[in-house]
Amino acid sequence: MIRFENVELRRGGQVLVRNASFAIHPGWRVGLTGANGCGKSTLLAALRGELVPDAGTIDWPRGWVLAHLPQEVAATPRKAVDYVLDGDGALRELQARLERTDDGEERGHLYAEIDAIDGWSADARARQLLAGLGFEPSDPDRAVSEFSGGWRMRLGLARTLMTRSDLLLLDEPTNHLDFETVLWLEDWLRRYPGTLIVIAHDRRFLDAVVTHVAHIEHRQVQLFTGSYSAAERRRAEILAQTEAAAARVAQERAHLERFVARFRAKATKARQAQSRLKRLERLDEIAVLRAARPMHLQIPAPERLPDPLLRLDHASVVTEGKTRLHPATLRLRPDDRIGILGPNGAGKSTLLSVLAGLLPLTEGEREVEPGLVVGYFAQHQREQLDEAASPLLHLQRLEVAMTEQETRNLLGGFGFGGTRADMPVAGLSGGERVRLVLAMLVCQAPAVLLLDEPTNHLDLDMREALTEALEDYAGALVVVSHDRDLLTRACDRFWRVRDGRVEEYEGDLDDYARELTRARDRVTDATRGDPRAPAAPEREGGRERRQQAARQRQSLKPLRRVAEREEARCSRLQDELDAVETALADPELYGGADGGRLEALLQRQGRLRQELEEAEAAWMEALEALETAGNA
Repeated sequence: MIRFENVELRRGGQVLVRNASFAIHPGWRVGLTGANGCGKSTLLAALRGELVPDAGTIDWPRGWVLAHLPQEVAATPRKAVDYVLDGDGALRELQARLERTDDGEERGHLYAEIDAIDGWSADARARQLLAGLGFEPSDPDRAVSEFSGGWRMRLGLARTLMTRSDLLLLDEPTNHLDFETVLWLEDWLRRYPGTLIVIAHDRRFLDAVVTHVAHIEHRQVQLFTGSYSAAERRRAEILAQTEAAAARVAQERAHLERFVARFRAKATKARQAQSRLKRLERLDEIAVLRAARPMHLQIPAPERLPDPLLRLDHASVVTEGKTRLHPATLRLRPDDRIGILGPNGAGKSTLLSVLAGLLPLTEGEREVEPGLVVGYFAQHQREQLDEAASPLLHLQRLEVAMTEQETRNLLGGFGFGGTRADMPVAGLSGGERVRLVLAMLVCQAPAVLLLDEPTNHLDLDMREALTEALEDYAGALVVVSHDRDLLTRACDRFWRVRDGRVEEYEGDLDDYARELTRARDRVTDATRGDPRAPAAPEREGGRERRQQAARQRQSLKPLRRVAEREEARCSRLQDELDAVETALADPELYGGADGGRLEALLQRQGRLRQELEEAEAAWMEALEALETAGNA
């Protein structure tokens, strides 16, 4: 087993971990969690032997083979499949000995040893790994130098997984992976027979993979049994026992109850309402953790929300003779909360760039309301910050209508409290730079938010804070992300992009995950371990089932339109009622001088309440009809 005895780790003069004592048993899959900068990567570096603990000891069986994810992969002329095979050190050693000897007897022994470790199938296994990580069938025979940085990191992951390891250390393995590949990696890691320690900021990924959680907080390491969600529940119980936390919980509980009540009246889909109701069931736990979280984000409400906000008409993009976006006609309305699904390279980022107006159209039109603020986040923006300027100065340069104190308050929500708002960007980490770009984005109160992988490099607390802020956001949202928790909670519709074609996806994320799993299983059955083999013929009845599902989706469209119309009516009436009740709260109405207006407002309040009650009944009836038809 791995034993930590009174371990202390420092970075510079700062103590990251103090008096850490715990044990990790063989076969455990441990998620290492905590805020950015708390010492997670430092702890992995100590396990790798790259640094010595400042105090205490770390012991693990010296016969174990360790594999870890490289920080970068050099651009070499070596073939990708050979680079991945290099991860199997035992095989490479036997092959090298085989090349050095001409002795027939020794060669026979070496052949037997290669056979014993299943070395003859290593090439096929390496290609299968690459296929699982999203590479095309011809990619394994290309040079490593031909791949972009993100794809070279996937090669590094494939090489790490190819290692015959007893201990596997992974630091943010889901960065650079799309939704489909993350699901594949989850399945691979669940079947990994050794001991795994993984740093990840994707709660769904951790829940699917880990058996234990080691959480670093306040320089201490707490070890929990079970998934990340189970560890979070236990942390909530511990926090709730403190008097200070209890006082904050009451305030946070009131906030969340108001949010859930508002969502019930304005949910776009029944399943999203159910998601919020489940969240309400664990309200105490959420409230405790939210209260203890150092960051609380709030996205300012847009000044106006015309309908539609933005539209594309037969918009297409062709560059260098390749169609990157096939003709698409789309509308973005104020209540739209859309997640974009599809593998890397399908055209998701192209679509966001077109919606943002950054990519010229080859044909068609993009129209947006004049003066409307469209906020667009892309990963490359963090590299374009002014290294010498502070976070405060970055926001002040945007000339938004905020006082310095309001700007500092907003920055504090993004983790730049006190003097950190005045520090130069040059000293910020990758995650902090992402937070600054997001702060610059939301301070402009955009009516449309376009987010391309906004959670990369963010820790779990910041991801949770961002997700909650997006749940509260009043404008339209379109997001590309492999963070399933964010997509499930912040989005209620999905577009799927395949080979540059955009289509409405009728299911939810669970449907999509099942669809991907079935597709992967069909390929696995067809190839029998060789990803280069042709796909299996479609199982009998598969085409008919798909056609039947398509007919059912088509038959449900009228019911779905009725439900959406009734929901829109509920939303409009609720807004009108809110405005009337705000007016009735004015003390000047009750001085007797304006009795006619008071009477008119009270009558209108009564009518609106009655109309809203009727509209909500019609909406619920439409949802029930839709659910009944969908289950038929």
